[in-house]
Amino acid sequence: MVNIESLNPSVLFMFISLRYFQGIWKFMKMIPVFKKILTLSIRTFCSVVFSFQLYLLTQNYLQFNVRKEVTNYIANQIELPEIHILIPYQFAFDINFLKRKYKSSFESTCLYFTGKKDCNDHITNAVLFSKKFGPSLLLSDIAKHSYPIEKFISRLHWSESEEDPLEIGECRLKRRASAAYLVLVISCLDSTGSPIKVSRARAAVYSANYFLGFPLNATAMLVKLVYPGKALVEDNSFYAFAANNKGKQVSLGIRFTKHTLNLLTAPYKTMCKNYDRRQVFEDCLNNHSLARTGLLYPETTVDLEKYSQSNGMRFASSSNDTEDDSLLEIFETCESLVTQPMCNSVRYSFTMATTPQDVKIGEESFKFYFIVSSEFDSLTESKEDFPLSDYLIFSGSLVSTWFGISIMGQLLTASNLCCLTLSRKRTVEVASENSKDETQSNRASDD
Repeated sequence: MVNIESLNPSVLFMFISLRYFQGIWKFMKMIPVFKKILTLSIRTFCSVVFSFQLYLLTQNYLQFNVRKEVTNYIANQIELPEIHILIPYQFAFDINFLKRKYKSSFESTCLYFTGKKDCNDHITNAVLFSKKFGPSLLLSDIAKHSYPIEKFISRLHWSESEEDPLEIGECRLKRRASAAYLVLVISCLDSTGSPIKVSRARAAVYSANYFLGFPLNATAMLVKLVYPGKALVEDNSFYAFAANNKGKQVSLGIRFTKHTLNLLTAPYKTMCKNYDRRQVFEDCLNNHSLARTGLLYPETTVDLEKYSQSNGMRFASSSNDTEDDSLLEIFETCESLVTQPMCNSVRYSFTMATTPQDVKIGEESFKFYFIVSSEFDSLTESKEDFPLSDYLIFSGSLVSTWFGISIMGQLLTASNLCCLTLSRKRTVEVASENSKDETQSNRASDD
C-alpha cells in the first residue's frame, strides 16, 4: 500500500488529479443512462396525464348531453291550427230518435243522474250525460243519423279574401266520433300537408285583428286546437267548454300561441323518435280493445267512414267493472309503446273570451272569432352540449400541449418529404436518360 505522506508533492498532485479524472470519466459514462431514465420518466408522465385528460374529455362527449335554447318570436305569418269542436251526442241527434231507439240507455242515464226515467239533465249537465250515454251509440247510427256537418258550420270567413275558404278548397270539414262526442274538424292544409298561413298584417289592417271566423249552431260544445301530426298524447285535457242558453248568442274570442319543441334523436339524452305519437297510441288502444272486447277504446277518436259499415260497432264503456280491468291493461300496454317523445311536437295554449248577446228564441248559436295574439310564440330546441367538432378541437389541443405536435409543422414535414421524393425520382430519371445517351453515342462510335 502506498504511503501518501512519503510521496513527492508533484507525484501527489498527479495522483489526486488522476483519481479526479477517473471520477469524472465514470460520471460521464453514466450520463446516457440518466438521460434515458429521465426521458422515459418525462414521456411516461406526459402520456399518463394526456391519457387521463383524454379519457375525461371522451367521457364527457359520450354522455351526449343536450342544452335547450328557447326563442320567443312573433311570426309575420300565422299558421291556421286544426280546430276540433266536440258536440255532446244529445245535441248532435234529433233527441226523439235517441229516446226512441236507445230508450233503455237514455232512461238508465237519467236514472243515474236524477233518479227519474225522463229528465232534462242532458241539457243542464251536458258533458257528464253524454259521457255516460254516448258509449251505447252504434257508429253506424252516428254516421247515418247525426246531423250533417253543414247544419253546425255553414261557412268560414277569413282575412285573406272575401271568398269562403271551404268553397275554394283551402279548408275542409269532416266528422269524427269519440265515445262521448261528435267531433267536427276544421283543417286548412296546403299541398304538402302543412297548415295554411295567413298574414298577420292583413288581419290587423283589413279585419280588425280577426283572421278566421265562423258561426256554430250548437247548444254546448268543447273546443281545442291541434297541429296535424304533431299533437301531444296529453292534448285530451286541453279543451275549453262553452254552453248556450235560450235567447242568447255567444261570441267566442280566441287568442292562441304556438309552442314548438324540437328534440334530438338517440344517442342524445332526449332520445326522441320521429313518429306521430298520438296516432300510434290511439291505434294501439283500438287494435287491442277490438281484439279483446270487440269494441273501440273509450277516449279515442276515429273516422266515421272507417267503421260506419260495421254492424254493432261502438265504444266500450269505462263504467263496466269487468271492462275496466281489461281497459287498464290495454292502456298500460300501449303506453309502453309511446314512452319516447316526438322529435317535433307542437302544442297550443289559448284563451277564450265569451260575450253573450240577446237574440230571438230559436236563433241561438256561437260565433267564433280567432284574434291575432300579441303574445309571443316559442321555439324550444335541443342542441348538442358538446358537439363532435368541439371534441376534435379539444383533442387536438391536448395532443399539441403534451406532445408538441403542430399541424403546420406536420404539413410542412409532409410537403418536404413529397418534394424530396419527387426530386429523387427526377434525379433517377435524368441519370437514366444520360445513361441511354452515352450508350447510344458509344454504339455510334463503334459503327
